[in-house]
Amino acid sequence: MALDLFEMQLDLLTAQANLDNETCGLMHIKSDPAENHPAVDYLCNRMGYTDPDGNAVADAELRIPICQDCMEALLGEDWILFYCVHCGESQWMLKDRAKNGYPKDTKIIALRSCPKCHKSNLV
Repeated sequence: MALDLFEMQLDLLTAQANLDNETCGLMHIKSDPAENHPAVDYLCNRMGYTDPDGNAVADAELRIPICQDCMEALLGEDWILFYCVHCGESQWMLKDRAKNGYPKDTKIIALRSCPKCHKSNLV
């Protein structure tokens, strides 16, 4: 377990050294696409499951290059990022406009699938 964590951290450090050629991996508005925004860091989130004993087991890591604007949105209080782990689609939502009352500290909601995935699976 400790070795896996060390390897993940080493891999992230290597990726950050090569960040110069990356652009933001999150959705931006159509008139200003993500390709126009150089990545400044990675959004990292361990993904996994809960074993029968109730222990959290991380078996994968979500790593998305993000730009300065997206990083500020994630650090701020106004936005929630919805991210589909199946297809990589993302969508920002203002918390004030959300129909659900999300807790104040909610920053990211990871989806197993999204409307785009669902639509493509029906075809």
